[in-house]
Amino acid sequence: MSHPAKKVMLAAAAMLMISTLGGPAGAAPVMVARPRAATCSTTQMSHLRALQGQLDRLAVNRQAGQAQYWYIDPGQCKVSIAVLRGAGDEFTRQFVTVAGASPDLTAIAEVDHAVSSWVARVPAPTSTPEGRAATTFHGGSPILSGTAGSVYECTAGFNNYHAGTVTTAGHCGAAAPIWYDAEGTLLGTVSDHRFPGSDWTVITPAPGWTLAGDVADGSGGTIPITGFAQPQQGQSVCGTGATSGMQCGMILATNVTVNYPEGAVMGLAESSQNGNGGDSGGPVYAPATTTSTATGVGLISGGPAGGGSPTFVQPLNF
Repeated sequence: MSHPAKKVMLAAAAMLMISTLGGPAGAAPVMVARPRAATCSTTQMSHLRALQGQLDRLAVNRQAGQAQYWYIDPGQCKVSIAVLRGAGDEFTRQFVTVAGASPDLTAIAEVDHAVSSWVARVPAPTSTPEGRAATTFHGGSPILSGTAGSVYECTAGFNNYHAGTVTTAGHCGAAAPIWYDAEGTLLGTVSDHRFPGSDWTVITPAPGWTLAGDVADGSGGTIPITGFAQPQQGQSVCGTGATSGMQCGMILATNVTVNYPEGAVMGLAESSQNGNGGDSGGPVYAPATTTSTATGVGLISGGPAGGGSPTFVQPLNF
């Protein structure tokens, strides 16, 4: 059966492309094309940046409706925009109309699942009592917001990105000020965080912890982290999450704006790797080609509600 609001939205946008992107865990795999080389001139890039800035301002003012995420695709020389399939509310129509006013600058696709940050709500562990002595802590480990009842679960990112601290996603720091490891031992307190706008948290550990310079690989091993860098389009990456373990993919886009329900986050990267609730804050890293080490490039932020791909990544730029 046709959907009148959908027809209005497509007509207003003068859509150039319709496709389904991503999906929940367990869905049929999505074919991922390697990003194409840049084709935009300096003038074209200037117009694209201006359009993305205009769309970003709408999102910051909570006027993006069900537009989910957007970024400049230099391979198409367009702003690529993902909108929730069938959305017909006023703000979505206005947003798509603004984008569609420059059809030569936009490529608009529909997605079946709204974006969500990947913090999870879980029962606190009961297998070991609170108060185990602090020991060595590895990036990529599960972290919990409490020791009793229903608690938030996220994943630790990188240790010592800022010396003597642990990182995780900003929405995790917004959810709770104190975090514990999976055994119920106090890990530390949030010393700074940003969300929305950006999506990062810095945790100052409690006394007694040794912060290892590695990340868990999700299967009992660890991967040494030899440095930090920014994610690059076309780069092969892996990430570790408390729920999904290690998942690998490719950086599809950078400087992505994601319109989370809590507010817009700018400057993220988009990866083809899978993820799910509980993975928030987990480390994303580029494996070395000749050694079993890696370079840290970001923190898992979120993706489709219910899990799947793409995964959005907070770069290490804070």
